Amino acid sequence: MTAESKYFKALTAILLFLATSCNEKHRFNQESEIRHQSRPMTVEILPHPDTLYKVPDDLRFENWNFGILIKGPDSANHIDRLQIRHFSKGAHIHTIEYSGASLRGFLRSQTDGEITLHNFHFMLPEDLSADRLELTLYSGNSILAQTSVKLMRYEQQNQYRLPVAGTWFLSSGHDFGVEHRRHLSRGHFAWDFVRVDEDGRSSNGPKLADNYAFGHSVLAPAAGVVVGLHTGEPDNEPGNIRPGSQANYVEIDHGNGEISRAVHLKQGSIQVALGDSVIAGQIIGSVGNSGRSESPHLHFGFQRNARDSNGSAKQVAIPVLFSNYRVSWNQGVDLPVQIGRPRRGQFVRQD
Repeated sequence: MTAESKYFKALTAILLFLATSCNEKHRFNQESEIRHQSRPMTVEILPHPDTLYKVPDDLRFENWNFGILIKGPDSANHIDRLQIRHFSKGAHIHTIEYSGASLRGFLRSQTDGEITLHNFHFMLPEDLSADRLELTLYSGNSILAQTSVKLMRYEQQNQYRLPVAGTWFLSSGHDFGVEHRRHLSRGHFAWDFVRVDEDGRSSNGPKLADNYAFGHSVLAPAAGVVVGLHTGEPDNEPGNIRPGSQANYVEIDHGNGEISRAVHLKQGSIQVALGDSVIAGQIIGSVGNSGRSESPHLHFGFQRNARDSNGSAKQVAIPVLFSNYRVSWNQGVDLPVQIGRPRRGQFVRQD
């Protein structure tokens, strides 16, 4: 065999090897892409995928808000629009659509294959009796993912008093669009109770002891059994949250699936233990400044036990009403409330 023949034979072998390698690489990439595309996109309503609770207002409207969890490969680049439809007894009553670009304004977090969107707020006349929400993600005219959730007013099972005695100011509540409603956690329907003087000040100095709420008693809102607590955490100095700090808290199971939670309690003030039975109005601890709190206040709310889409235990916030208290605000002074929902900016009082 001549040198020229050997050269062409070697060159042919190299080209054949390269062609085979390219084909294998192309086939591998195709298979990887097929596997990537075969993973379906899913969508889930937050904070809980089975029910959203409606909150009525004073103008005969109902409101609700939620977040969206989207799972799937390269989700952000596939979604062209989001459609949200509301129904009442099977009849379609309302539709709104968002473009894929506009959803960036709702973005809470994004990782590889998972997107969380927050702060979708809706309000419709209560006469429409909206009872179901349907959510659909589109790419062009193709449906990428779809889910629906039940809309309902929470049917309260027990009667509750305020968790504090005397006159207190609601610095935050869960009115439409305000602080706690933006957090899709067990504090979704919570309140923040603070004490202020006649000039609206919560403190007469820079120290913890100067704060009017610090050390005041926190009360059980109804009879029940203590099912959770955390204690021993120091109180933050005003305006200074310690990194990684946790809050002292007490949870009471009042029966019928309703659990109260009192948070930011004073270090060493908790007067109950796990398993203790309590009665309405019993002192369970004192207002403090533990955990993620810059100034002493009582963070208080209710929740029910549930499970997420993975089967893991979680707590879901519920909108509960208080009974037999008095309120002062821009609609009147010292007005009696037989049963109601304290609002942000109100002064509430109960003995």
